[in-house]
Amino acid sequence: MSNSSEGQTYIQRYKVQGYPHLAIIDPRTGSLLWRKEGWTQVNPLTAEQFIEISTDFSSNHSFDKMPMAARNAYSSAIPMGASNDSDSKKRPIHELTEEEQLQAAIRASMAESAEGGDDDEVEVIDGSTTEDDKKPSAVDDSAKAKEEEVEEEEEPGPSAFEQEILTMEVGDEPTAGDVARVQIKMPDGKRLVRKFAGDSPVKLIYAFVAQSNDDAKGGKAFELKAKFPPVDLFANIHDGIKSCGLNGEAINVIWK
Repeated sequence: MSNSSEGQTYIQRYKVQGYPHLAIIDPRTGSLLWRKEGWTQVNPLTAEQFIEISTDFSSNHSFDKMPMAARNAYSSAIPMGASNDSDSKKRPIHELTEEEQLQAAIRASMAESAEGGDDDEVEVIDGSTTEDDKKPSAVDDSAKAKEEEVEEEEEPGPSAFEQEILTMEVGDEPTAGDVARVQIKMPDGKRLVRKFAGDSPVKLIYAFVAQSNDDAKGGKAFELKAKFPPVDLFANIHDGIKSCGLNGEAINVIWK
């Protein structure tokens, strides 16, 4: 509640300007990553818009990655339940709480990532060179040529599945009967709205995407993800579009 002590702390910390108010906060650092507030009946935030926004956000953020410093005014906010940085820096590590130790570790990790390059130092034992050292080695040239040949041979072509969806008959959009409507967001940001028969397999959506993009036509592999949190649709390629709950869903195309 906004009139509670916790609510007032939140309002001051994240500079809430209006209501209704929605926000996504990194639980590890307390950084405000996204917010939306002050929408009205004239300019509403619809359920479809929120699903699209949250799906896009989840596609670009993951707990598998180290937290990044926020790129806006909210990066200075102190995480919920954490002590002030200056206080924690003045005290020995063994006197800090577990939460303060975690925040200190995160700050140190981000600082090391920002500095970079320190782990790549090379120890030079002898900097002197001879004329023989300057001459190209026939053995080196031969090894390099073999490496280039291996790289050319190992370049993968389209998989059997990719070849299948490129040649699969997509057909026209159905105009009557059991119809499922989906919105597809391509990697370049372009959005396509397409209708399919409700009992058509999810594989048909893969075929439509593969045949609607030049890179995919060239055999570039991609994934389809939908819902929140995002779910990879490949496991359901033989299931019906409607039975998978994809009617009205926003589907993201992601290059592998």
